[in-house]
Amino acid sequence: MSGSVSGAEPAVSATAERPRPGAAFYLVFISAVVLFTAEIWISVLGVLWALAGFLSLGPAGTAIVAVLIVPGAAFVTWKLAVMALESERDLLVPPLEDA
Repeated sequence: MSGSVSGAEPAVSATAERPRPGAAFYLVFISAVVLFTAEIWISVLGVLWALAGFLSLGPAGTAIVAVLIVPGAAFVTWKLAVMALESERDLLVPPLEDA
């Protein structure tokens, strides 16, 4: 069979490179990360402010609640940036053509 792929040859050439991202890639990526990061942190500040007012927490109580909430928000922000980068990179790869 002349068209069959042998087990010794890779299906994709090792020299095949991913396309390099352009300015639009970075613009969309940075814009998305800034927008959603701002939403996350404004929500965190709003929750802290509401809890401090509703529960009549002083500065020490607010700091304790912040210590509980801020690490989660930081993790979500980091995960958001990683997922946005991966999704934008996936858009750079052209779709496979059906044979």
